[in-house]
Amino acid sequence: MESDTLDKESAAAALKKLTQSESPESSMTPAVDEKAEEEEEEEEEEEAPPTKRQKTVEEKESAEGDDSEESEDLDDEEIPQLIPHRGMPLGSVQSTPSSPRKFQRIPVFIVDYHNDVLEFIYRCLGTRHLPLENNILVHFDSHPDLVIPRHIAASAAFDKDTMLNELSIENWIMPTLYAGHFNRIVWLKNSWCQQLPTGRHQFKVGHKEDRIGVDCPLDYFIADGNYCTTDDLQEAKSVELQVHDADNENLDPKEFLALEDAPGFVLDIDLDFFSTSNPFLEIYKDADCYNQLKEIFHFESVEKIKSSGTATIADYMATADRRQTQLDALKQIFWHLEEERTFEGLEKPDEKVITPEIYAKIVSLAEQLQEKYPDDEIDWHLIFDSGSTTDNNGLPHHISTAEELESYFGNFKKFIERLPVPPVAITMAHSAQDDYCPQDQVAFIEERVLRLLKEVFGEKLHDKAILHYMDDPWDVMKL
Repeated sequence: MESDTLDKESAAAALKKLTQSESPESSMTPAVDEKAEEEEEEEEEEEAPPTKRQKTVEEKESAEGDDSEESEDLDDEEIPQLIPHRGMPLGSVQSTPSSPRKFQRIPVFIVDYHNDVLEFIYRCLGTRHLPLENNILVHFDSHPDLVIPRHIAASAAFDKDTMLNELSIENWIMPTLYAGHFNRIVWLKNSWCQQLPTGRHQFKVGHKEDRIGVDCPLDYFIADGNYCTTDDLQEAKSVELQVHDADNENLDPKEFLALEDAPGFVLDIDLDFFSTSNPFLEIYKDADCYNQLKEIFHFESVEKIKSSGTATIADYMATADRRQTQLDALKQIFWHLEEERTFEGLEKPDEKVITPEIYAKIVSLAEQLQEKYPDDEIDWHLIFDSGSTTDNNGLPHHISTAEELESYFGNFKKFIERLPVPPVAITMAHSAQDDYCPQDQVAFIEERVLRLLKEVFGEKLHDKAILHYMDDPWDVMKL
């Protein structure tokens, strides 16, 4: 975890530093349709297919001259009429008068960076293939992706452009909970993933000082400084998070899905669910950087308090405050090292926050890094991000064997065969460019997962998956 950049976002940053690769930007802007039902047939014929490429100047000028009443999408000015803004409860929004749409067959939308699935989800919300609120996300992944983006205002959760451009692979889900688009998340993981405890977790998500917060007292949220008391949260919405070990062959999806969930069920699959690596283990490995960072970033969690008695709200708040103060102090140190390349001029932190023993460990780490690497190769921002992922149980690292993969494929197939309803859509993430899914396994895993989906859903599934990472054009109105 971390304060500003956390978990998977840090790995993406690591990748950019080491390979200079970037996630492609997208210009698709989902919007909510307000046309009457009798105009629907005409609209479907005139819909211009959204693509992930940027529009040319000529296309933009042409679009500006189009009659907006003949477009499937609404203009930005019209969206707030149907999507609530900060200060307007989601329940007060009037539903669109048009009836929901249905896909001819279940589409499969494949991205590399996981947050890019938001393009498709927002588009489905805008075209009424998904309800605007209270959908269910069944999320196969080795990571929860429930980090709260602290650098983005809560009110921006209703700004589609900000969400598409600013969110990252580790924090793309929580804003959809805050906006009300999803109210139930089912995280399906293998038992070697320990970031969140299994079980059913009911909590509220809202905002405090225009920053998203939750009243869920799990270390995952406390460690980021995102825990708030219920009374502190404004415009709070009730959400449910279920965490299950999917390597349990007896897992029954009927425990958390019912027939009435059919209109709003999205099946989301990260291929690193089947095999995952922790890319931070390789960063400055010659200096044993990651293991030293574990000691530097260690903090006493609420779980220790629980083991000796009952933790109170005051305990949770105190722990969250201590952790945030610790991260702020560490950030100040590492940012100074990045800018000055030396400890000279650094005001030593409060010893109650960063003890002399921990400060000595930071000095020792710096000395070892300088011995092993040229100074211009040492990225202290990246090192801070790496350390921020080491709390709790850290990021999972499990490169699956061929035998293990077959077992996971078998459990996955049994699960989708037991689904009480088919998903409205299936989203899938490679997670290869950020090194979470091993690059020598990802193509094989993708091929097998697509084959299993076809075996189970048959003709209900679209013949060809939309390969967003290959710039496939796509139009939800033709799926």
